[in-house]
Amino acid sequence: MGWLEELRNRIEITRRKVYLDNAGAGPLTKDAAEAVNNFLNLWQEEGEPWELALDHIVEAKRVFAQLISASSWQNIAAVPSATYGLNALLSAMEFKPGSNVVISPLNFPTGVFSFHALKSRGLIREVRIAKSVNGYVPLEDYERLIDDNTAVVFVDYVSWITGYKERIREISEIAHARGAVFISDAFHAVGVLPIDVARDDVDALITGSYKWLLGPHGAGFVYVNDELLSRLKPSFSGWMGIDDNQVSRRLRNEKLFKRPIDINTYIPARDAARLEWGTWPIIAFEGTLASMKLLLKYEVPHRFEEHTNKLIGRLANSLGDLGLKVTTPLGSHSSILTFEYSNPYDLAEFLSRNNIVVSPRPGTIRISPHGYNTTDEIDKFIEVLKTYIKSRA
Repeated sequence: MGWLEELRNRIEITRRKVYLDNAGAGPLTKDAAEAVNNFLNLWQEEGEPWELALDHIVEAKRVFAQLISASSWQNIAAVPSATYGLNALLSAMEFKPGSNVVISPLNFPTGVFSFHALKSRGLIREVRIAKSVNGYVPLEDYERLIDDNTAVVFVDYVSWITGYKERIREISEIAHARGAVFISDAFHAVGVLPIDVARDDVDALITGSYKWLLGPHGAGFVYVNDELLSRLKPSFSGWMGIDDNQVSRRLRNEKLFKRPIDINTYIPARDAARLEWGTWPIIAFEGTLASMKLLLKYEVPHRFEEHTNKLIGRLANSLGDLGLKVTTPLGSHSSILTFEYSNPYDLAEFLSRNNIVVSPRPGTIRISPHGYNTTDEIDKFIEVLKTYIKSRA
């Protein structure tokens, strides 16, 4: 049995459906479900396995660090969601008066609203949103918008709208040349694309668990490089964000509650845990850790990028043969492909009745295969699409 068959055996939905909506939410792996159930059973039978949970939070950070080629797990914060992680990060940053922020219009909206909120409080002066052309933002537009007053440049690794794979290294160079911090949302990249935060010179990266990492909702990660980490001054904190937190005591082999927690002073955690305010959703991290380990077992993401590129190429060629306009910038794509369609919801419902799951969007259909998908599944999608088109002719 080859690696692809082995992997598909761990993903139950592949037995019943052609699932091509990983950019919406990935399917839950057997590994994730088993890890969650085992933890819950242990909790039910023996009481809360708190020390095991702490060990697994650290392990999840270590595994995630491998996925993004970070040098240390201590640069990783474990958080309940990408949005939580971004807001924790922003609340710990200082902004000079008159600062602006530059954002891609192809970003997922959550981060855009965070910066609008900063503006509404007067913490920054301006939110500059770049303009896209044919599904991407030219580098020249970033060069035009980023100036000496730019505090943050925030660009997703991959656009959820068009599947465009951003030129992260080049944009970070433009940002750093003007003294700006470069932050990226990698929710549509980690788990399916090779990520190297040092190579790309990313100051901070955020992501969640339930798309390409194939985990449950409720877990996320923030990577912060050493230079930015040294400058973070949290506006908010909690018992996990202090230097003498539960994980640090566990790593020192202390009895966790032998000493009182000192509430007379505040010393933030020395590592990225300073962004972890309260108790984690440990059930979500149990499942996410299991799925991340499964992905690493099959040499994600390097093998997956080559595999999914072939699937996207097959899709693009077949859609072109049908006269459908692909709106993803091919050649700079990830594992997301979009094409124009006048009635996307009707098409998506027809596909669903034929056990094919895609994502309708305004005027387009989004298809997002993962490393477990096959060429046979792409061919089945195309055949059902042909049937639909003929029935509407």
